[in-house]
Amino acid sequence: MILDGLEPAMVSSDPRAPDDCRPRGPCRRRAFLAGLGAAVATSTVAGCLSGGAGGGPGESEDEPVVDEAETTEGTTDRDAWIDVERLRFDGWVGGWVGVEPSAIDRVENPMLVLVEGREYELTWENMDGIHHNVAFWNEDWEVVADYSTPGNDVVGETETLVFEATAEIDTYRCEYQPVGQKGEVRIIDS
Repeated sequence: MILDGLEPAMVSSDPRAPDDCRPRGPCRRRAFLAGLGAAVATSTVAGCLSGGAGGGPGESEDEPVVDEAETTEGTTDRDAWIDVERLRFDGWVGGWVGVEPSAIDRVENPMLVLVEGREYELTWENMDGIHHNVAFWNEDWEVVADYSTPGNDVVGETETLVFEATAEIDTYRCEYQPVGQKGEVRIIDS
């Protein structure tokens, strides 16, 4: 990022801004960088705290981050998943909200229980106009077998991904908001 050429134009009308960043004069580089560092730190902490599924060891999320979700715990009972072939999510910047099957209805970032070797169809709908996509990742944070949608930022637009459940799949994520929009995948035998 080139800052030197932009310094004279960086001013703020925010009364909380440092004195040397108010409209009466140009913002100095040091004040700008200090403010930028604080903003990055704040957004990083906020992103970590809004975690969703897959927090640190022993951590659990009691309340959903997304208002439309009712819980963070879905049904992982094998019998509830054995005949499932279609999955449906609503995409929100704070997390995925399950719609279908009933085992994940209104669950934020639900764990998916998938039968190894079975083909599935996952459809998600953009609910907030923020750019989202869905991808299946392995434990090394790499997309498995190109199982990823292109993404969209249009409210009401849907994307569908057809994929085969493999033992390599560890999580599903939005590649644009991978901290808040992620869930675990459990692969089972038929």
